[in-house]
Amino acid sequence: MNKKITKNPGKQRLKIYKGPLHTKRKLLVCPLDKPLQKKHDLKSILVRKGDTVKVMVGDEKGKSGKVEIVDHAKAKVFVKDIKYKNSRGQEKMHPLVASNLLITDLVVDDLKRFKKKKTPEKKVE
Repeated sequence: MNKKITKNPGKQRLKIYKGPLHTKRKLLVCPLDKPLQKKHDLKSILVRKGDTVKVMVGDEKGKSGKVEIVDHAKAKVFVKDIKYKNSRGQEKMHPLVASNLLITDLVVDDLKRFKKKKTPEKKVE
């Protein structure tokens, strides 16, 4: 039995919060809308600033807006039109989990974002 796996939720959260950035990056992947899946031949992609997203789960379900901030350290996404009021009466952007979002429109300026990985070809002798 593997001793590194735990069922304790507190330890699971701690692993996410204190983990290295290259593992937190995987937590910022969002599923794509059906037309975008067919167009780009991808099911999910890393969310970035400028993407339009729709909230699928939670109190803000059904709302959509543009991504303003992607916090890699906390693995949270901040959307422009989704805000709440704090105890002082200030409006703040609500931190969202990327897996609860659906990307409806992509920023296509970055060519590396859609670059296909080449599979190594086997030599036939």
